Amino acid sequence: MRILGLKIFGRHDNGAALIDGEKVFAVHQERLDRKKYSAKFPAEAIDYCLKAAGFENIGQVDIVAVDQMTPDIGPLIEVFSKHGLWDKIKNKVIFVNHHDAHAASAYFCSPFEEAAVMVVDAGGQTARMDGEKLAVETESFYSASGGKLKLSHRNRQPVRTGGGLEGIGGVGNFYSQVTYFINFGKCEEGKTMGLAPYGNDKFVDLIVEEQFVKKIGPLQYVFQTPLEPHPEYDFGYLFKKNSYSRKAAWFRLIKTLRFPKRHPLFKSLPAQFAEGRRPKNTKLPDDSYTDLAFWAQHWLEKVMIDYANELHKITKSKNLCIAGGVGLNSVANKKILDASPFENIFIQPAAGDSGLPLGAALWVKHQLNEDQSRWRMDSAYLGRPYSENEVLEALAVSGEKYIKLENPAKTAAELIAQEKIVGWVQGGSEYGPRALGNRSILCSPIPPGMKDKLNAQVKHRESFRPFAPAVLEERASEYFDLNCTSPFMLLVAKVKKDSIPAITHVDGTGRVQTVSRKQNPAFYNLIEEFGKITGVPVVLNTSLNDNGEPIVETPEDALKSFRKTNLDALIIHNYLILRD
Repeated sequence: MRILGLKIFGRHDNGAALIDGEKVFAVHQERLDRKKYSAKFPAEAIDYCLKAAGFENIGQVDIVAVDQMTPDIGPLIEVFSKHGLWDKIKNKVIFVNHHDAHAASAYFCSPFEEAAVMVVDAGGQTARMDGEKLAVETESFYSASGGKLKLSHRNRQPVRTGGGLEGIGGVGNFYSQVTYFINFGKCEEGKTMGLAPYGNDKFVDLIVEEQFVKKIGPLQYVFQTPLEPHPEYDFGYLFKKNSYSRKAAWFRLIKTLRFPKRHPLFKSLPAQFAEGRRPKNTKLPDDSYTDLAFWAQHWLEKVMIDYANELHKITKSKNLCIAGGVGLNSVANKKILDASPFENIFIQPAAGDSGLPLGAALWVKHQLNEDQSRWRMDSAYLGRPYSENEVLEALAVSGEKYIKLENPAKTAAELIAQEKIVGWVQGGSEYGPRALGNRSILCSPIPPGMKDKLNAQVKHRESFRPFAPAVLEERASEYFDLNCTSPFMLLVAKVKKDSIPAITHVDGTGRVQTVSRKQNPAFYNLIEEFGKITGVPVVLNTSLNDNGEPIVETPEDALKSFRKTNLDALIIHNYLILRD
């Protein structure tokens, strides 16, 4: 059965995925239109997946599974019609609940036959509850067995009459609000996570806990936000029929967030918080905003660990699957594994909304009961590979001089050992926000100044954001406090050795990617060769892009990035381009 999964609605991360038996292709719209977190209708992503699978048009698929964020499907039909697709697929469309698609992306991709499944994000599908009252789903919990997902509990946040939410919603929305208040952008909660270790527990003590958050059930916390929009903000804009008006209204809302001058949650309050969001010229890490990030991370971890413990009581499973945007909080993921009874964990590499196309397709596949064979996500390389002719054509158009290599992995390792910064493009692109060795920038983790060099020369990121290590799977426990694999870079562990300072965060941790020969032979060989040269089987791995840009997809994208940044070298397949 040929199933096309889509995310076409919402403020960010649209894309497509296609399942054709054992063949699976998926891509984020941002990789193709080059707009970070693209909310554009994923026409290019649809075409990409169809061509990767050898199809000529969308009419050749059997089912189109679409993530559904709203009870009103009218806007979805309107969007399909605008792109001339509705008549071709109207009898094939199945709408999938937002959190169900997240859950499917975690469980059906995992190696587990049975598992507990936890979906936590800033907010999912809006639906009716208690008669006519609208509510937004915030957390969903499932038990899974034999290829079936069963909902155990779902939290919803009621929508206030006249607009807005009653309270803050779930822990994901709380974390997002703090992220916006620190003046990070859309989908930049990872910056809050990176900033948090520079802070301390000052706000943990300043907040009056019983007025801020209450646990009202085994799997439910209620948060009351200390943030409020400007009193003149019109919530009605959030409920306009036009989706673009809603999007603009949302960003107007978050730009007005502030702490009221007097608030019962606080024993005391930094004066600047009452003025509004952090001014852009305030350098981080500072005192107050950094401590606020620490506080938000503290609460996110506390709630997520408690959810895991409560879910284990219900399911009795040894295995836990996680999806939803909060699943990208790799610090919390490792603490859940350490502090809960779960022995094994699988986090969908595209845990945020970018993973919904794959999840929607998998949900439909297993709901139809026609084919219960399991496709396990052994790697995240779901993009299409580019042929040698495509690479040579891109090189010819670029005008760059190049050398054909006999052993690209060995050459890359030698350059990295010489403290060069190397772009590395191989095979299909990664699904999810992490570069995992196919669209990567690689350099040595050994020199203490390499992080600053990489930032100054290529990445141009904030100084408080760490870079990640990629380590040979069988050597990971020598360098990190980690007793399991972490193939998708979604577990943060303590660094055991002081020989890799460039990937060691201020709190002595690293966001680890373990690499096996089976999963990625070329990347494994590179790290192995680097280990032979230096004695350290670890490289610094970050995404091949400049700050604020999507990860590169095509050979052309990689060459543009090479010209724009100051990479010392770029290797595409077995072709080397050196900086003059």
